[in-house]
Amino acid sequence: MAAGTLLEAGLARVLYYPTLLYTVFRGKMPGRAHRDWYHRIDSTVLLGALPLRSMTRRLVQDENVRGVITMNEEYETRFLCNSSKVYHWTPEEAIRAITKIRSHIYIRPGQLEVLKEFHKVTTAGAAKTEIHHTPLT
Repeated sequence: MAAGTLLEAGLARVLYYPTLLYTVFRGKMPGRAHRDWYHRIDSTVLLGALPLRSMTRRLVQDENVRGVITMNEEYETRFLCNSSKVYHWTPEEAIRAITKIRSHIYIRPGQLEVLKEFHKVTTAGAAKTEIHHTPLT
């Protein structure tokens, strides 16, 4: 692994919890500083920050959520998170669609590569990917 990649991965780990705290804080702020935890993309899809365990009951009961797909690192989901319709979008089409609704998202190059691999695998009919799906009940 290149030194730059190792540095980026280490920095992401160091900054994860402070940025999570910032996201929680922004969700509680009134006015222009407020940022919703998630947005409804359509009648069956929500897009947003990783749902915390404390949000599960509300998401299941109020939003009818039955599963979560995440591209988070394992260390991001370890302590705070719960352990289909297909649009047939390319990764680029999906990114364009979701950024129209949730403009502040940033898809990192590594995430885009995972999306491309997921798209390649699912369009080829194979089942194994690196994108995680967690059923909620």
